[in-house]
Amino acid sequence: MFERFGGAEVAALARRRFLELEGHPDQASLQAWLRLALPLYTRVPRDPNAAQRAVNRPEVLHWFTRPGGESSRFDFFPGLHRIRCPTLILGGEDDPVHPIESQADIAAALPADLVQFERFADCRHAVIPDAPERAMEVMRAFIERR
Repeated sequence: MFERFGGAEVAALARRRFLELEGHPDQASLQAWLRLALPLYTRVPRDPNAAQRAVNRPEVLHWFTRPGGESSRFDFFPGLHRIRCPTLILGGEDDPVHPIESQADIAAALPADLVQFERFADCRHAVIPDAPERAMEVMRAFIERR
């Protein structure tokens, strides 16, 4: 998906980040990621002021993505069956970070009576900015039913 939306340079950056470095980016790779790949997380342009409203802690990213760190060994699948609360999954079919197939795997691993999995065509990683009306409609209906 990164290649489809951003070309060969972004695809190479994604392979390096997720496969070769086990997610642990050096500063140059991180800057390239923020400039080239992050804008591809949504179909619609990101709010340019969003970063100013966010709390950014680079040391947390560094800790999580260090070689041998949690990002490379964390496996939540074995515990998904223990979830006991209603769970809504909003999945972008064009998500370059978390492919729709892996989102479907998560939904299938959750208790069937508690999960609702909604696929969103033409949406990427951030479904709400890409399809705000439908996303809000689905969330409201989910909450009202529970």
